[in-house]
Amino acid sequence: MRKKYLKTFLYFILPSIYTAISIAESLPSDWNSLRSEGMGGAFTATANDETAIYSNPAGLSATRNPASKKKISDFKFPDFEIGANNLMLGYLNPNPVNLGTNMIKSAASSRGNQSYLLLQSFPEIIFGGKFAPTFLIGVPIRSENKIAFLDSANPNNAYAVSTTTATFALGIANVSKRGGFRYGISIRPNYRIDYFNKTMDTSKISTTQDLTNEVTKNGTETLSVGVDAGIMITAADYWFPTLGLSVRNIPTGCIKTYVNPITQNTENVCGALRQGGSDSSPNSSKIDPTEVRVGVSLTPRGRISKSKVNLKLAVDVYPIPVEIDGNSYGGKDVDTTRLIHAGAELYFGNVLIQQGFSLRGGYMEGGATWGVSVDAGIFSIDYSSYVINDTLPVTGSTTTTAFVERRHLLGLSCHW
Repeated sequence: MRKKYLKTFLYFILPSIYTAISIAESLPSDWNSLRSEGMGGAFTATANDETAIYSNPAGLSATRNPASKKKISDFKFPDFEIGANNLMLGYLNPNPVNLGTNMIKSAASSRGNQSYLLLQSFPEIIFGGKFAPTFLIGVPIRSENKIAFLDSANPNNAYAVSTTTATFALGIANVSKRGGFRYGISIRPNYRIDYFNKTMDTSKISTTQDLTNEVTKNGTETLSVGVDAGIMITAADYWFPTLGLSVRNIPTGCIKTYVNPITQNTENVCGALRQGGSDSSPNSSKIDPTEVRVGVSLTPRGRISKSKVNLKLAVDVYPIPVEIDGNSYGGKDVDTTRLIHAGAELYFGNVLIQQGFSLRGGYMEGGATWGVSVDAGIFSIDYSSYVINDTLPVTGSTTTTAFVERRHLLGLSCHW
């Protein structure tokens, strides 16, 4: 029943969400925040929108003024976000039904390289009473997809994987009376379909419906509940020096068959266990690894003419390597350049609320990131560009080829 419902939803609402197909594993991620990616992923001490549930739930308390009598501070619907790498950009089409077949075409146009497509949507409502906790209810849906043609002897075969996750998100956060201490927790029951095929015959796929049928028929269904918690401590209101700490996917168990995405070695990993997978399933069907994050931020303020100007500076470290009794809790063997995330955000007006227009820049995964946001009435447009380290398997070998690619993410939403 779940598979039939999701198949219908994806075909009519996001008709290309399954056409993608992936290759090898980069570091695990279950959401790409438009603001965070533009700031190099440095969001642990600065999170203040709905995506705080994926970085530091304590930041939910910064999404509204606690002294306000307004019950509902944000209702976002609809929300559309689409991401692509440079190869896929030239094949994006206004008609979403063609996104899947165009992705195959883009990969075929540059054999040996991957084409990347990301689709996201996060409708939500944020509410709370005067001097009361902040609550979030949302339904984030994410599909990260890649495809590559790697076998010259079989030109129609694609090495392929697709991961689509539908989540019901609940978040609660609060802040001390003077605003110096924030804390929060999020709970994310989620349903996922993983599809994996080393030799998908693309000659038999001519429409999005063909791809949808292939994935829903042969994909692995799993269920899990992710629980995250975090705090933020602000020392003073002068430049707002803030320390953030969060733990994502608080462990519900450990597995011994996790394939390290860096070394490709099998190891013991703890995190949020997934129900429905097997030892031979991809990592994403077995467990969502625990992730420990630490971040610091400062917000120098000034004026340009009569306008208040704020420059938020942030540095994060994650996923921090933690190993206890032979079990890894995320971050093992990750290079230092991938642990460090740094960014800045320039915005105008109230130092505590980003609105109107903002510019971002940062560093992550060894490369530069940037982004921009524009609010016009109820409409918001966001864009970010960032880099990711990834790998492709070598045909006929157990080795992989590492590379770095630039990705782009564009979002359009309405806030009521």
